[in-house]
Amino acid sequence: MTDFRVSTLAESNGDPEVRVQPIPDVPRDGLLVRVELAGVCATDLHIALGHMPGFDFPSTLGHEVCGIVAEIGPGFGSDVRGTPVRVGDRVSVMPATPCGHCAACKRGGPYPDCENWDVIGFSNPVKRPAGGGWGEYVLCNGRARVFVSSAPASNVVLSEPAATPVEGLIRAGFRFGDSVLVQGTGTVGLLAIAAAAFGGASRVTAIGGPSRRLKLAREFGAHSTIDIGELRDPETRREAVLAASPQGLGYNIVVECAGVPSTVPEGFGYLRRGGCFVELGHFSDEGSTEINPYQHFLSRDARMVSSSGYTPDSFGRALTIVEDLGEKADHLITHRLPLERAGDAIRALQASNKWQLDGVEVGKIVIEPWS
Repeated sequence: MTDFRVSTLAESNGDPEVRVQPIPDVPRDGLLVRVELAGVCATDLHIALGHMPGFDFPSTLGHEVCGIVAEIGPGFGSDVRGTPVRVGDRVSVMPATPCGHCAACKRGGPYPDCENWDVIGFSNPVKRPAGGGWGEYVLCNGRARVFVSSAPASNVVLSEPAATPVEGLIRAGFRFGDSVLVQGTGTVGLLAIAAAAFGGASRVTAIGGPSRRLKLAREFGAHSTIDIGELRDPETRREAVLAASPQGLGYNIVVECAGVPSTVPEGFGYLRRGGCFVELGHFSDEGSTEINPYQHFLSRDARMVSSSGYTPDSFGRALTIVEDLGEKADHLITHRLPLERAGDAIRALQASNKWQLDGVEVGKIVIEPWS
């Protein structure tokens, strides 16, 4: 076989269409991955709706990639952990890799700031062939960072969305025994709960809904859940959330995963003195919110960090966490769709469609290119 099928988004506010492209040659230091599952993310929705100024269309989306190594160049070597990579191995693909040669890379630092990222899942197929998970194959060049795993594909595909909350918790200085509040019970929020529980949090509370997601939150490690649909009054909700915290004093870490501006000042109100607020939910501009420097920061001796990405270290830690989820990972994935239904997947994430697909509330949607 010399060709493969791929879902291509020609322009913003359009519908992805399945096209046939030639399978690219595998470079000596690269590898070709036969995609098993590729996640659908809110970032994909924002791209499709034209919320990313200057985005390069056409594009092959799909940055949450799990697959089987189909071909490997003799010079590729090992994965990030030092495990030799062989044909037939299941791998999780870290989508963004720095060049290592630009001025920003040479300066170094704790977080990459590359001027020439190679990014899988946001790729113009003319410039970056087989460059996204919404296709039957993904080509990884010599810069690629992959992680070999023996866990099921339904677990491994969650490593990328789990890496963002893991990185956020690391930046917050999360320690064994800390108390954690997670605002929002979408995929990232649920994986933030799993990460906090896996890391030894003494107390994990989740604010979100609806009931199916709150049940998952408890499965993933939340000690208590607050249904935002039942407690819409902010003061009543505040009393319930603080009552669930250790000694009623608030939380060491609050992780915002809802992407709603009003959750930011509300979240600061749940911090105990010296706590840290972690911003993960606003991957696009959802508007402004009012912050009082005294009430929210100084009076609490609070810190705030954010995470719009991750390092290979946090990605590897995230993979360990989702491997540990076992069969619970299948509870998070609600829909497995063929390439032809990528447009349906995007539309299902819009509030106007009430987050429903085929009459079922969506959790995590994945594209299964070979189905």
